[in-house]
Amino acid sequence: MKKWVSILLVLTLTIVISACGSKTSQPAETTTPATTDTTTPSTDTTTTEPAADADITPEPGAKLVVWEGKIEKPFYEEMAKEFTAKYNIPVEFQEVEPTDQMAKLKTDGPAGLGADVLNMPHDHLGEAVAAGLVLPNDFYEEDTKANFAKAAVDAVTMNGVLYGYPRNMETYLLYYNKNLVKDEDLKSWDSIIKFAKSYNDPAKNKFGFMWEVNNWYFNYAFIAGSGGYVFGKNGTDPTDIGINSPGAVEGMKFFQSLREALPIKAADATGDVKTELFQTGKLPINLDGVWQLGNFTKEKLGFEVGAVPMPPMPNGKSPITFAGVKAYFVSSYSQYPNAAKLFIHFVTSQEALSKEYKISGIIPARNGMENDPEIQKDPRAQAFIEQFKNSQAMPSILEMRSVWGPATASLEPIWNGEDVQKTLDKAVADIKTSIQEQAGK
Repeated sequence: MKKWVSILLVLTLTIVISACGSKTSQPAETTTPATTDTTTPSTDTTTTEPAADADITPEPGAKLVVWEGKIEKPFYEEMAKEFTAKYNIPVEFQEVEPTDQMAKLKTDGPAGLGADVLNMPHDHLGEAVAAGLVLPNDFYEEDTKANFAKAAVDAVTMNGVLYGYPRNMETYLLYYNKNLVKDEDLKSWDSIIKFAKSYNDPAKNKFGFMWEVNNWYFNYAFIAGSGGYVFGKNGTDPTDIGINSPGAVEGMKFFQSLREALPIKAADATGDVKTELFQTGKLPINLDGVWQLGNFTKEKLGFEVGAVPMPPMPNGKSPITFAGVKAYFVSSYSQYPNAAKLFIHFVTSQEALSKEYKISGIIPARNGMENDPEIQKDPRAQAFIEQFKNSQAMPSILEMRSVWGPATASLEPIWNGEDVQKTLDKAVADIKTSIQEQAGK
């Protein structure tokens, strides 16, 4: 839920994360949420560019509510104390997972109960903008563009308007138990399959390699690595769906072939199952995300955990993992939007993000963080930096909501040996039907 660096982003993710930012020059029309109480969305449209090191002036009597997941609580509690001491603005932390924040704001915002500061995945931006839930990043726009990787900035831009304040990016790779796996076992998929087949003992619930078979987020790496895609024009054209393209078919045939390395039902390879197996030393190689860095340590598990980028596909190309940008947003319902912007600016400084890496393990999207001593000395963080070079941000357009269900439904039939092309054709047909239905609402 969940650590990184400008070099990886500037050099690499620009190729694809720009899919999350529209290339049109006009802001999209937004629908302001209906208000049922005395609270109304803020109309703050300050566009004055700050002078160097200038801060926005907060509203008199400002107080803030910040939503974020449980894992980030220690960091926010520390930063809230520092912020309040400096600006005399109280900050209340409320535990709301990032993926739940948009839905909660739709109901809590009009009732005057919503947060001022949100931290959401970038792929929620399209819906948030369409619903008028977030304010543009205006006062600190140039500061954000100058100090954060362009790819991350593009990911939180919609229709030419910057809304978000990037914090970090998330993707996945291969963790491994150094007591059980040799480096040569991880050089290629052939070597991984060979190792897994020699290690597997299904009767004892031991498997050499596992990932969430029924989770399309992880399996997209095989599709993109073979030339498939979700939407055309870098994820912005919903009329061009590439989930059943020749590249996608090739990628899912490779996915299907991996069953020889993991001889179990797709539904049995869940996140909870494989995490427990890995933590108890029964799973040597575990495909998982950057959010596990703080959990997969020798101090917690009793064995040393390594991390490597995913090896090349049989076609010689690297798997392209899905990636998500976590970013701050200011709620349009906030009564203190200036104070909210000031708080975000405060917690995304280089000093604050360095603290967050130490406390929470996130790799920041701020330029120059690759030189942070703590990040430099962690080879697992460096592995994620390498994986980010072959990552692609999830499309953030509204039509992406129609993809997850049908795409996920295609996985189990393919895993069970059904025809890949026919299964993917059905998924695309279902996606198109869903898009049409959503457009008609």
